[in-house]
Amino acid sequence: EYQRYVLKKQPANKGKLMTTGLWALTMHANYFGDTLLFTGWTLASSGLAVSWTWWAVPVMTALFVFMHIPGLDEYLADRYPKEFPKYASSTAKFIPYIY
Repeated sequence: EYQRYVLKKQPANKGKLMTTGLWALTMHANYFGDTLLFTGWTLASSGLAVSWTWWAVPVMTALFVFMHIPGLDEYLADRYPKEFPKYASSTAKFIPYIY
């Protein structure tokens, strides 16, 4: 969020889509970061042992991929009609270089 804050703080960038920094690698850097964070917490709290905490990561990831990301993509396409199509076609949605 700090990279986005710095970009949006500059008057010349008002109304522009964030496509630099982490957002050059993945369109939804925050969701990917949250997934990594929860994966780390799960590993730290239970290791590789079977634990009740393991359900959180796949459920959260599924919610991001199938609910939140499509809705946000629709919003971004409406808000940035000139910039978003090119950005969406050249940038991974969730996992950098993969999806």
